[in-house]
Amino acid sequence: MGALKTFLCGALVALATASASEAVPAQTAERVRLFASCAGRLSATIEHGWLIDRSDGSTAQRQRRGFEELIAAILPDARAAGLDGPRILHQRIAAKFAQARLLQTASFHRDTRRAARARMLAEQELARCTSILPG
Repeated sequence: MGALKTFLCGALVALATASASEAVPAQTAERVRLFASCAGRLSATIEHGWLIDRSDGSTAQRQRRGFEELIAAILPDARAAGLDGPRILHQRIAAKFAQARLLQTASFHRDTRRAARARMLAEQELARCTSILPG
């Protein structure tokens, strides 16, 4: 576990030094909110896949674990910035709900334009998350 934490801390340092045009915020509080939101969005995507596609969601599960590890690595700094476990969990649940709603609208709405817009938004939100993780 020590090597993993070292790797994650290194990854966080790399994220912190990324240019302003990158997708990851520089401030710890915003970064942990993003990581929690991504973990929540991936959870919704996994569950939607199970219900609709019968997909095993292994890629999304691996990505979600990556965000969970990033959250664990940044948690001490997040606490110092005023974010505790319940606030981080709330962010994760809110993002999961938002993604689930987009996915449900994309899959089931009778208005094809509204369904297409929801699909596009769901894909954009997920793409922002997956672009953060290496590989």
